[in-house]
Amino acid sequence: MVVIKIRTRPINNEIKNSYDSILKIATHAFTNALIPLIDLPEDDYTVISSEIFSPGKDVKSMDILLKGEYGYVNIEFHKQPLAKSDLDRDFEYVVECYMFYGETIEQKIVVVDKNRKSVDKIQITPQLPYYGNYYYVPDIDGEEVLSNIRNKLKTNKTPSEYEQYVFSILPLTNHQYVDEEQLMKDLCTITPKLNISEKNREYINLCHMILVELCVHDWFLKEELYDVISMTTTYIEKRENLLKQRIQVAEEKVVDVTNRAVAAEEKVVDVTNRAENAENLLKQIANDVRNGGKLNKSTVKKLLLVTSKL
Repeated sequence: MVVIKIRTRPINNEIKNSYDSILKIATHAFTNALIPLIDLPEDDYTVISSEIFSPGKDVKSMDILLKGEYGYVNIEFHKQPLAKSDLDRDFEYVVECYMFYGETIEQKIVVVDKNRKSVDKIQITPQLPYYGNYYYVPDIDGEEVLSNIRNKLKTNKTPSEYEQYVFSILPLTNHQYVDEEQLMKDLCTITPKLNISEKNREYINLCHMILVELCVHDWFLKEELYDVISMTTTYIEKRENLLKQRIQVAEEKVVDVTNRAVAAEEKVVDVTNRAENAENLLKQIANDVRNGGKLNKSTVKKLLLVTSKL
């Protein structure tokens, strides 16, 4: 009998925020992939400002606020299933958007874990319940998406926006890997080969960077995967351009310093020559005076010439 050890991670705010970050990055990058994921009406959605400015209260920020032809959709991400206090807070976003902006929004709640059931509803008044509209990430078939992507790699086809979204968060979905570290290794190996835009590749890399931190515990493998993630075409190009800029700046500084040094040296030579000329003229004036010369026009010219040399 093979015993599979399930690794548990203590849940703290830092880890919760990490999961939020992964889902926010993926949602900003592949917004319209949410249409099949959370049963949105077919539309072209855009992410808009999600801050709520309530008079006399602190500014609140929703996780994601989408705007489409059919109105607004608020998406809230939760690491764990919701307790009543969590649903209370999410419902507050809906109320405040209506109270202070006059906008009715639909709310979708995305939960990463499925180890227990979220609270079904909160009772606003005896006649008015508010039901949580839940979607669970583990219900997403990540194994099928990964298989589709592997097949598309063989023919250099571009994965759909939905497939790219799921690929970016795949360790959180339903997959067949027992070893999460091996899964992350495979994902990081596949990403550079995907026939997608560099912008989308960078979004996926950002999600995978956080997932490596969460899923990979072998220090050497973690460092190896960070290197694989970082060494994308765009990264290499940016790094080369940065190095070229630094070399150019250094060369310009060398030329500038050299020019200033040459100019300084020329100035020293010039000052030395002027001093020597002035000294020679003073000697001539002194000889003239010793030989009984007077302060005549010629002597004055010599004095003026001395001052101009100094």
